[in-house]
Amino acid sequence: MPVPEMWLDIFQKFRANGFNAISVYFFWSYHSPAKGVYDFETSGKNIQRLLDYAKEAGLWVIARAGPYCNAETNGGGLALWGSDGSLGSLRTSDETYHQAWLPWITNVGEILAKNEITKGGPIILNQVENELQETTHTAKNTLVLYMEQLEAAFRAAGITVPFAHNEKGERSISWSTDYQDVGGAVNVYGLDSYPGGLSCTNPNTGFTVVRNYFQWFSNYSYTQPSFFPEFEAGYFTPWGGSFYDDCSAEHDPAFADVYYKNNIGQRATMQSLYMAWGGTNWGHSAAPVVYSSYDYSAPLRETRQIQDKLYQTKLIGLFTRVSTDLLKTYMVGNGTGYATSSTAAWTWEIRNPDTNAGFYVVQQASTSSRASVTFSANLNTSQGLITVPNINLNGRQSKILVTDYVLGDHTLLYSSADVLTYGTFDVDVLVFYLEEGQAGQFALKTASASTHTVYGTTEATVSSSSNVTTVAYTQGAGKTVLKFDGLLIYLLDQPSAWNFWAPPTTTNPNVKPNEQTFVLGPYLVRSASISHGVVHISGNNNNSTIIEVYTGVSGIQTIDWNGIRLNAVKTPYGSVTAQILGSEDRAISLPSLTNWRSADSLPEKLLSYDDSKWTVCNKSTTLSPVAPLTKPVLFSSDYGYYVGTKVYRGYFDSTALTSVNLTCSGGLAFGWSAWLNGVLVGGHVGTASLPTTNAVLSLPLSSLQATDNLLTVVVDYHGHDETSTAKGVENPRGILGASLIPPTNSSSTGFKLWKIQGNAGGSANIDPVRGPMNEGGLYGERVGWHLPSFTPDSTFDHSSPLTGLNSPGIRFYITTFHLNLDSDLDVPLGIELSAPAGTVARVMIWVNGYQYGKFVPHIGPQTRFPVPPGVINNRGLNTVALSLWAMSDEGAKLDSVKLISYGAYQTDFKFNGDWSYLQPGWDESRLDYT
Repeated sequence: MPVPEMWLDIFQKFRANGFNAISVYFFWSYHSPAKGVYDFETSGKNIQRLLDYAKEAGLWVIARAGPYCNAETNGGGLALWGSDGSLGSLRTSDETYHQAWLPWITNVGEILAKNEITKGGPIILNQVENELQETTHTAKNTLVLYMEQLEAAFRAAGITVPFAHNEKGERSISWSTDYQDVGGAVNVYGLDSYPGGLSCTNPNTGFTVVRNYFQWFSNYSYTQPSFFPEFEAGYFTPWGGSFYDDCSAEHDPAFADVYYKNNIGQRATMQSLYMAWGGTNWGHSAAPVVYSSYDYSAPLRETRQIQDKLYQTKLIGLFTRVSTDLLKTYMVGNGTGYATSSTAAWTWEIRNPDTNAGFYVVQQASTSSRASVTFSANLNTSQGLITVPNINLNGRQSKILVTDYVLGDHTLLYSSADVLTYGTFDVDVLVFYLEEGQAGQFALKTASASTHTVYGTTEATVSSSSNVTTVAYTQGAGKTVLKFDGLLIYLLDQPSAWNFWAPPTTTNPNVKPNEQTFVLGPYLVRSASISHGVVHISGNNNNSTIIEVYTGVSGIQTIDWNGIRLNAVKTPYGSVTAQILGSEDRAISLPSLTNWRSADSLPEKLLSYDDSKWTVCNKSTTLSPVAPLTKPVLFSSDYGYYVGTKVYRGYFDSTALTSVNLTCSGGLAFGWSAWLNGVLVGGHVGTASLPTTNAVLSLPLSSLQATDNLLTVVVDYHGHDETSTAKGVENPRGILGASLIPPTNSSSTGFKLWKIQGNAGGSANIDPVRGPMNEGGLYGERVGWHLPSFTPDSTFDHSSPLTGLNSPGIRFYITTFHLNLDSDLDVPLGIELSAPAGTVARVMIWVNGYQYGKFVPHIGPQTRFPVPPGVINNRGLNTVALSLWAMSDEGAKLDSVKLISYGAYQTDFKFNGDWSYLQPGWDESRLDYT
């Protein structure tokens, strides 16, 4: 997310949904455009601002600065200036690599060190490297030495918080002080796990939990907290795969309900979701394994919208926030039929040794089951073994049954309904949730049944004996409230629970039960405060609804919702309510994208084009671990061009040649095209499975001339590889080999000269606001046609991308549009493209200078491209540019290019700021790159 202001929006949504920390990568590649150059201040690279926003939102931070991150990001986060091979032997103790990454850790580490929790900042953990598997437990192993180098560098930079690492699944046992610690071990061992049986489009596949986590941690990190640095919250899909909107299985809130409660049952006390928010691979920030969207089917969508999976995650987050007894437990027992009357159920029983509070996590024995299972549970309580009947699990559902659970001045002896949360106000307030129609039963260690009152449709049977009050009920629709002396109980069905909020009254991530306000109804509640008889609520809302607020403060007369004063109506049980408006009746007017201006963006294919300022490819050697197929070396990184499309011009003499053999590399699903003296001779349109392709192209005699033939080759770019692919970031990009056929002699390729052009300025990072990965080498990019305030000249016509090209080539299309969205609305926007069936083309989208999408219709899958506020101006002028690369003789066109909205939410968050600092415009210096 290149818009810092949106960081706060995202962080507030996490805080509101029960999270107390974020885990953040810092990519070396993003902050270091060239060796020895670091940017930690410009716009989206301002790490201090990010940490300040996290603290403001009330979140701790787990810092993950690599130097290797993976994360499906370009080069795995390693510096792209090292893609020429100068990084040495990656992720080892190799001294060349050591000296390459050391300045990065030194520089970023100094910022992180100033923001540790011990110094008033939010950082609580520092991750060292990422999923580095310790394959050999010997002190002199290069991986052990590498980890020790990294740890020494972080400590030298001033880091004092504990180090953590993330095991790459149950594949090895790495860096735990409790297992063969020969060096390099961290303070907190972590296990990454993605157990979901990823099917995306088939919700009936997978959904089988892992039940050996407890044993794993017991074996390998028994003196440490059980920590999941990455636990599945969704999954990425590849080029040619399914788009995230189709991933019904991964969006299912049942995923959170079953998998995350399963982890609680196995004594996990730290869990970080990957990804909690996926975002966008804008610019060229993606590794080749993914496309523009990194939505990830995450609980918080790429559009910053909350999906039901996040709401269900919130129920668990708010429960664990107040259930501090979970922080110290031991495993009592577990198994099929354990503590239940049915072998169709599996139970984990964990218990706090100090308070004897018990937690029974019940799930179906086969968690993929769609069946409905009803059973009784035998719960150990302070008053002996109690059998609780009529516990129902619908398909893919889990529950946490509690015993001797203390809440303020009261104690739950047991409950078969899930506790959502509790708060201590003027009275204790307890919140339960169940699916509608399910039976619940709980018992309080109090004898106050005679004084209870019920408000709502759920019928509850209340009985009292031996200082125990027992409540049995069947959950009805919506909300029901039970009022006892000194205790208020909310009984919520699941949809109502999803719209229940507990905004803290403190910015401390460690929220106590008396540091909350309870709010029911809106789509999102960011914060709540009280002053002079007014309760101020900040949030988002899409549909008109009743807002209910419980503060425990008498005399509340007004609810201030996003600055709108509303008369508060007091309920018989002490809360206040009001009607708040949504956005369903608000007019959202999006203009059509018309009035396009267009120009050719491949003048380089013509002999008349002047390439005198281009870089000559004259290297006979390379640092790359991959040998060139021909010489001179044509690897783009060897000439300082790392990201984006590359354009080559190769010269040769003779009319006696028949063909040219070209091998190009650009990452999975990339493509390339070649022109002889301005005529397309072929290329490769790309395939989702190949990062490198070869073709022997015929050279038509009609296009050859005796001297100074020109072969123009345009090579697309889908990122540098992560280290899981061969040599990782050092796998070369561009042309790997080029030779004419028949060869003039055994040692000659037949070419007399090669030149290359990439992004404007190469590693000079001439646009530091958008950063070093935003642009490539297309002519229109180099001269800045995509930038705001560029004015098309007489070389531009008025053709549209809907007309397109009727022959192969690359063309730029530019238009502007105004938006005037209401200032109190959050309207997530995007651009949707479509093309006729069979179109073979490559399209890039720029919005106000930011490359925010790659559309490859013959490979797919993405057709809708979200663009956040700050990149797009919700109120003001916007520039959109498209590059259309037609790869076949038929040419290419688009069926439609249109603005879309994903929803609308009334809000008081400032989505309509002055974004000019994020959108530097065109200037004449761009003409240097013509």
